[in-house]
Amino acid sequence: MNTKFCRDCRAYRPVSDFSKNKRSRDGLAFYCRQHLAERAARSREARRVEPRRHRFVPPDLTVPDGHKWCPDCESVKSLDQFPRTTASRSGRATYCLLCHNVRGRASREKVGGSRTYHLTRRYGITAEESDAMFEAQGGLCAICRTVPAVHVDHDHDTGEVRALLCFGCNGGLGQFKDDPEVLRAAACYVERHRASPRSVSSRPEPGDPPGRRRPGVPVTGGAALGSRAGERCRRAAECRATASVHCRAGAARCSPHRTATRPGRR
Repeated sequence: MNTKFCRDCRAYRPVSDFSKNKRSRDGLAFYCRQHLAERAARSREARRVEPRRHRFVPPDLTVPDGHKWCPDCESVKSLDQFPRTTASRSGRATYCLLCHNVRGRASREKVGGSRTYHLTRRYGITAEESDAMFEAQGGLCAICRTVPAVHVDHDHDTGEVRALLCFGCNGGLGQFKDDPEVLRAAACYVERHRASPRSVSSRPEPGDPPGRRRPGVPVTGGAALGSRAGERCRRAAECRATASVHCRAGAARCSPHRTATRPGRR
C-alpha cells in the first residue's frame, strides 16, 4: 500500500504524509499530517472555550439504590433506563438510554454519517472511498463485471480492502476460503468438463454427485437416486425381466440386503 485516502483532502496521498496510529487497522492516522494538525488545534480551542463536563455525581446529591445519575441530563434514573455494558463496574453505561442515543447519532454525524461510521469500524474506509472505488470499477463487480458491486471485499488475514464485489462473487470467495489453489482447481475442473463432455453410460463415473441422473440413463427403481443401492436395484430389475434362472440368481446376488457367502463357509 503506497497511498492512503485522506478524509479531509478527499483524495489519495502518499503513505509518508500520514503519521502512525496503532488503533487504526492499517497502523496509520485517518488524516494526513496537515489536516491532523488542524483538527488537533480545533479540538484544543474547543476544550478551552467549553471546558469538559465532569461525569461525577455532585457531592450534595443522594442516589438511592437501584438508581444512577446521568451527567448529560443531570437527573437520577432507575438502572433499567441505562444501557448494559461490560466496560463499567456497575454493568450499566454512563449515560441513560435517551442521552446515549443522542451521543451515538452525534458521533456518527461527526465522522460523516452512519454509512461512513460503519464502513470505518469494519473496513477502515469512508463512504467517499467506497464511492471512489465504485466509480473506478464502473459500478460493476470487480470479478464478474456484469452485476452491480454492492459488497466491500477485504483480506481476512490482513484486513486490507481489495475491491467491491457483487453478492455472488463475494460469497464464492468466502466458500473457497480465499485459497487461490482451490479457485484455480475449480476453474480447471469446469473448463475440463466443458471441453470434453463425458460419454453416456449406464454406470456412474467416480465422483458423480448423488441424486443427479446422467443423460440417457433410464430411471428404474432406485437408480434415480444415483447411488450404489440404486444401481444394484436397476441391475436386479433387468435380471428379473429376462425370466431366466441365471438372471434371477443374479438379481438375488445384486440385492442390497443379501450378503455374499464366502467360499468354504456355510
